[in-house]
Amino acid sequence: MTAESTPEQAYRQAMAAFATGVTVVTAPAADGALSGMTVNSLTSVSLEPRLLLWCLGDASARYRTFAEAELWGVSILADEAESTARRFARAATQDVADGESELLAGVRVLRQGLAQLACRTHHKMQAGDHLIIVGEVLDVRVRAGAALTFYRGGYGSTGAD
Repeated sequence: MTAESTPEQAYRQAMAAFATGVTVVTAPAADGALSGMTVNSLTSVSLEPRLLLWCLGDASARYRTFAEAELWGVSILADEAESTARRFARAATQDVADGESELLAGVRVLRQGLAQLACRTHHKMQAGDHLIIVGEVLDVRVRAGAALTFYRGGYGSTGAD
């Protein structure tokens, strides 16, 4: 930590040094419209049963949609999908248009996903200013390709198939 940074700023910088993959989580809103949100907090929890988690910020414009969703999808983005990641990172552009999604085990996921997972909420837990959502993975689809990454505030690629 530098003399001029706060502990929160230093923590943010430290976490930015951890490279992550980039996903879009999708869930239906109360009116039936499909919403998408860029998420890089995705973590595998368990193989048996198949569980994963992601974190939803309390200040998110679509908090209620995602916090209340029973079924939701995860689309792991390929390296050419940076514009998709940027689009779903903004609250104003989180609506998924007709034709951008497909069904996987009855759950809508983005068509362009490098990997797609259909999930059902298994458990939720409040932690600080985020809601931790644990999902049971109902089905998985995987395609070949390099993954989009996020590191120190910028997008990159795994560069591998």
